[in-house]
Amino acid sequence: MKTITLYLAVTGTTYFDQLDRFQGWSGTPLTAAGLEASQGLGQQLATVKFDTAFASDTSRSAQTGRAILDAQATQLELQQSAALRAPFYGGFEGFERAAVWSGFATKLGYPTVAAFEADQTPTEIQNLIHDHDVDSLAESGDEFWQRYQAGLTQVTDATPDHGRALVIVDPVILRKLRFELTGQPATAEQLAPSTVTIVDKTVDKLTIR
Repeated sequence: MKTITLYLAVTGTTYFDQLDRFQGWSGTPLTAAGLEASQGLGQQLATVKFDTAFASDTSRSAQTGRAILDAQATQLELQQSAALRAPFYGGFEGFERAAVWSGFATKLGYPTVAAFEADQTPTEIQNLIHDHDVDSLAESGDEFWQRYQAGLTQVTDATPDHGRALVIVDPVILRKLRFELTGQPATAEQLAPSTVTIVDKTVDKLTIR
């Protein structure tokens, strides 16, 4: 059975991160500090020989991936796929997240935003956005995850057996992945920009190291 190792590198900090805005499919570039941190991550990973490298087709994902690959001894092509994008937030793209969470918390009867967030799984959060998007464009939790898993299949198919793949991910993707694998919410440290989570992948199983 084919086994590969995924190095899931979180995108560097973007301007939408600074402004606390939803940035699913939006093309938000890295800040100067975000680019520098991604370059630093590349130096940390310089001794890891990657067989393939993948990112979504968003600007932040591409910038992060190229900054990391620039430190590799042998230049590797960064393959981009729309299937690896973060969830699509539809009409919520670019909205201030704190205001949206506060509205959901109030509507659903939670005393605080923290209590609301603590009681929602990643899929439930995405479903709320899908259900309340007046433009009816946002993906549901299942739609997003099915699409993203198809993207991971592309990574698996392109990477040789026992090979290593660099995959650039948004924090929201890693939050969903960690919850699926552990049943526990991810910590802020685990989702921080310019950090790496290593995952072993077979055809039908993912295991976090």
